[in-house]
Amino acid sequence: MNYIKNMKNKFIKGFIVLFLILMILFPHAAYEGASSGLLLWFHNILPNLLPFIIVSNLMIRLNITKQVSKLFYPFFRRMFKVTRHGCYPIVLGFLSGIPMGAKSTADLITEKKIEPEEGLFLFSMCNNASPMFIIGYITITQLKLPQIRYALFVILYGSAIISGLLFRSVYRFISGRAAKKNSLLLHTNSLDTCEAELTQNNPARFSFRIVDNAITNGFEVITKIGGYIILFSILAHIVNDIGPDISYFKAFLMGILEITIGINQICNLSFGLNTKIVLVAVLTSFGGISGMAQTKSVIGDTRLSMKYYFFVKLFSAVITFVLASIYVNLISFT
Repeated sequence: MNYIKNMKNKFIKGFIVLFLILMILFPHAAYEGASSGLLLWFHNILPNLLPFIIVSNLMIRLNITKQVSKLFYPFFRRMFKVTRHGCYPIVLGFLSGIPMGAKSTADLITEKKIEPEEGLFLFSMCNNASPMFIIGYITITQLKLPQIRYALFVILYGSAIISGLLFRSVYRFISGRAAKKNSLLLHTNSLDTCEAELTQNNPARFSFRIVDNAITNGFEVITKIGGYIILFSILAHIVNDIGPDISYFKAFLMGILEITIGINQICNLSFGLNTKIVLVAVLTSFGGISGMAQTKSVIGDTRLSMKYYFFVKLFSAVITFVLASIYVNLISFT
């Protein structure tokens, strides 16, 4: 085990040195990558995510999430077998996208409002590209096919739900909890009762200190996200400048690193729309290594496993490939 850890540590250090060398050898690509990453963060990520992060921090610390979750609890309880507080990351994650699903889950674990096992399921299922990214950026701006926006949304979110539910079942089986398949539902009732008692005995009170902390945390998180976007944007542009000119391969590789740049590159290529739709859908479902790094940055010291998250996202991308392929063959866009 120590040998594996040492090799992993050496590999990471070696990669950082290599990255620095590549930035020196390809200064123009590094500059273009940093510029595009910064602009992407400033014009899209910052104004879209920062308000969500601040308000979400306030809602969790003031126990408002319980009232919001109450609206969705009857449906989500039956569909996902989650606790009352567990409904909140689903709602927020599906509305605002990466990394808010993971952050809200981690915050609820830190506040001891959900169990780590439930958090593992939630942060892997509801940490996806936002509806506005799918509908606005992908289908309208890049693919220029607004008529597929709802179909693509259903494919991507359906894949995330299927993979999340399947991996939770596998996780329970492997960890020896298969016999307790109904325990979470039973635990839901007792936990909700305890939460209600805790809230009544210790009601959260508003203070500007809470607001200050929420804002400070919001800027800390959004700055981390920006840093990862810039770094992976630089790496993606360097990859584009290296090696033979195999456009579709490079574009897909750039998408694995950072999906926004990869999607743009794929949509500018000359091959058929059917292929573009499938490739873009697969990259969006996977989320990119940059998205995973952003997710890792917001889960803190919780017991949420990035290895588990990676395999869920990988399987979700496979499901998306199948569903998107069926869709484009039923409705051919040539």
